[in-house]
Amino acid sequence: MRSRYTAHESDLSEHQELVSSLWADHLDGMTAPAARTKLRHAYLANPAGPGSCLLLHDEASHRSVGVQCLHARTFWHGTAAHRAAALADYVVVPAHRSLGPALTLMRAGLTAAWQGLDFVYGFPNRQSEAVCVRAGMRRIGGTTRYGKLLRARFLLRAHPQRRWLAPLARPLDALLHLIDAARALRHARGLRWSDATADDPRIEAVWQQRDPGLLLSERSARVLAWRYAPEGFPGWRVSVAEDAQGRPLGYVAWACRDDVVLVSDFFCSRPAQDTCRLLSGFVRHVCRQPASAVSLEFHGSPEIASQLRRAGFLARPGVAPLYLAGAQASVDASAWYVTGFDRDGD
Repeated sequence: MRSRYTAHESDLSEHQELVSSLWADHLDGMTAPAARTKLRHAYLANPAGPGSCLLLHDEASHRSVGVQCLHARTFWHGTAAHRAAALADYVVVPAHRSLGPALTLMRAGLTAAWQGLDFVYGFPNRQSEAVCVRAGMRRIGGTTRYGKLLRARFLLRAHPQRRWLAPLARPLDALLHLIDAARALRHARGLRWSDATADDPRIEAVWQQRDPGLLLSERSARVLAWRYAPEGFPGWRVSVAEDAQGRPLGYVAWACRDDVVLVSDFFCSRPAQDTCRLLSGFVRHVCRQPASAVSLEFHGSPEIASQLRRAGFLARPGVAPLYLAGAQASVDASAWYVTGFDRDGD
């Protein structure tokens, strides 16, 4: 039986109103102004390219009832550049949410991607994983969420006996402060922190000196200036760490969200050696913020995961699955460097 649904690649710039209205109506927390800003900045102004979209068409009603976007990225492995795209901003109107339309949209997206892209990746939710598998994508792992406690109230606020345990908060905070200070003294002595400016040469220096064994999306100064620009992603800061000689060690992109310092990206030229130093220093840098915890996500080398643990970050239960289609699916998992930076939004 012939499907009533078809999906076709479309030019985002020509369908801005349709796509932004689908986002605003069906993506959680999205408003019409935010949808228009996201399309304009995150897609059309993307230095890796404007991306594209697949529109799902219902032949019975002659209406577009879904959209799947391809968010362009440039990945590097050594000196080799790879054109890639993240599957992002997926929407199907509720009345049409079933396996058939979803699979039609996903397969069309992958077919379009092979016309000039080296690979496609995505972070599907539990309901969408089966669609990814049926469409031909492969799970290569997933990002783990790591947390670092700054203040005891983060633990006490959910405890059923929090009223009686409240007097313990102050001495626990003092203990946490001493532990973090000792860790910074041991691993991050001499680091100086300051916020980056647009196209900051220190960011470019860190990027140009990156470990050639890593497979990661581009983090040049130009790309970071776009990724965390206030007009597209308000509230984000990029803080750079320099050593005692003024040489940039790395950076952390972060924002305060609901009593948590949320880290979107962290990077240094030698992450397998210097991540502990970078993040131990960062914890001290943000300890005066009105937040009780630091949170980040990572997928990649076990050596870097070990560096996170040395910096006091503990893995939380659960992993956000990472799916891939393309030649890079065969690359050793330890070569990948994936953080929140690689998602389509903030």
